[in-house]
Amino acid sequence: MALPGRRQYRYTPLSTDRSPAERGPRLRFRHLALSTVSLPLFGFLFCVGWSLKYNFESATSTHCKVANYLPSLSAAIGGFTVQRRVWKTVIALHALPRFLVGWFYLTFWQETLALTLSARALVQAANALYICENLGLLGLSFVTSSENFPFHKASFIVFLFCSELYMLITCWLSWLPRLYPVKRLDARSRRHKLLFFMLNFISLVFAMFFYARHNARCEPGVYTLFALSEYVVVLSNIAFHMTAYWDFHDKVLDLGEGLV
Repeated sequence: MALPGRRQYRYTPLSTDRSPAERGPRLRFRHLALSTVSLPLFGFLFCVGWSLKYNFESATSTHCKVANYLPSLSAAIGGFTVQRRVWKTVIALHALPRFLVGWFYLTFWQETLALTLSARALVQAANALYICENLGLLGLSFVTSSENFPFHKASFIVFLFCSELYMLITCWLSWLPRLYPVKRLDARSRRHKLLFFMLNFISLVFAMFFYARHNARCEPGVYTLFALSEYVVVLSNIAFHMTAYWDFHDKVLDLGEGLV
């Protein structure tokens, strides 16, 4: 039943009464979700692996000149030509689908939540933070610290701040009352959202601790722990966004009509 004053969006299962000839090109959303998160995951694994194999000494060197066994993200992704080109390519390829997913989430929350005034404000805030997070990622990926340090630093801060706040608000939204009973995949999605957010936040705290300790004491291996914490921050962020696989599991993207 249509609700007064609320824009209606069509969310229907994969099955449909329309014949194949009547449908436009269709893409299962779970395939879009997998491919979107696979791109930065591949880029991350490639850049770290390539740096360890071919640029180990340069990638793991720090001003302290102590033993270090893993490159930081900035060194692995932006410190060398091959890795920098690969990372920029995968981020550019995944940017448009990421913004598309953000729009789908905006309509998803508007149509599934029992929207109070506060819930509506949270939905809009989550959407704005999601856009800013992606813009920050594009900025820090395409402008390295050596090219423009103030811009790179600002992009990094925007990405990190918006990412953490977006995950927190999304976890909050996922536990708000809904217009329909929570399904098994919905429950799985919100549990994993909370798990990945907590893992991400704890790893970020550890990364800041190890970075400060490394600079203060120059102890062997501490920068490695910092780099490892960074890796968990990245992987948990990717995993958090991967929960879209469950949120839109039975949806398809009809290129003629939108998400159905």
